[in-house]
Amino acid sequence: MQFMLIRTDNGTRAAAADPQAVLDDLLRRLPGGQAATADGPRAPALALAFAPDADARRLKLWPGGEAVTSGPFPAGERLPAGFAVFEAPSRAAALAWLQANGVVSAKDDVTVELRETGCPGGCAGIPPGAAGDDTCYAILLRSDAGTERDAIPLQEKLDRLNAFNAIHAAAGTLLAGDGLKSTARGARVRVANGGASIIDGPFAEAKELIAGFWMIRAPSIDAALDWARTLPYPTGPEVEVEVRPVALIAPLGKHAPADETTARLREDASVRAEQLDAALRAELAPQPAWDRP
Repeated sequence: MQFMLIRTDNGTRAAAADPQAVLDDLLRRLPGGQAATADGPRAPALALAFAPDADARRLKLWPGGEAVTSGPFPAGERLPAGFAVFEAPSRAAALAWLQANGVVSAKDDVTVELRETGCPGGCAGIPPGAAGDDTCYAILLRSDAGTERDAIPLQEKLDRLNAFNAIHAAAGTLLAGDGLKSTARGARVRVANGGASIIDGPFAEAKELIAGFWMIRAPSIDAALDWARTLPYPTGPEVEVEVRPVALIAPLGKHAPADETTARLREDASVRAEQLDAALRAELAPQPAWDRP
């Protein structure tokens, strides 16, 4: 199973102001470079930290209109400061690892959120690709009541999204992406006073959570906003996303064993085939009742 570990700023500006500290903290909480075992997750497939949210934009879309808001945003909204995507045999195994091995020091007072990845209805995720030296941005889909109850979108909407992702992944614009299951499947790990405690989901603050992400190459945040406007979001009719500059990305695959690398390449090929099949279905599918403006 694949999970996302989200580090938030916990109502302060400290974490968001220091991306290197955020990335280091996430990586310390996960194993580095070891293969998956029965009792622990494998090395993260993707780990990144965002630039301070003063550089971010929020984009609200509704039929016939939109609104863009510039950061910084209110501190109490628990905005993500970074996240890592990793695999583990089960939710229980991932939580046990975090509780036993995720305590960095007795001075820690940090909350991280564990979420299961994947879209309700089964949209195809985008395995992480190398970003090189290009500027990257993340488009974070903010949660709503539908995503929090794992509502399954119409199949034609999922097909259109898969087709869109396939085209932009093949072009090298889309570097990674996936959905997140509802917080009812998640948990928060509070690290304080040298110990870790677990709080099970669901969590009430739906608008302060994310339901999925896309990471893209773009020459500017305005270009990233333009790209976000073209996404055929499977949720709606009202959609809110946050466009965040990615400050740091951990090196990927540096310590991965050869057999793991081969397995990931095969997985990539399988995902691409699934997306291309979805693209063909999308060509034949009727347009959904609500289309993006």
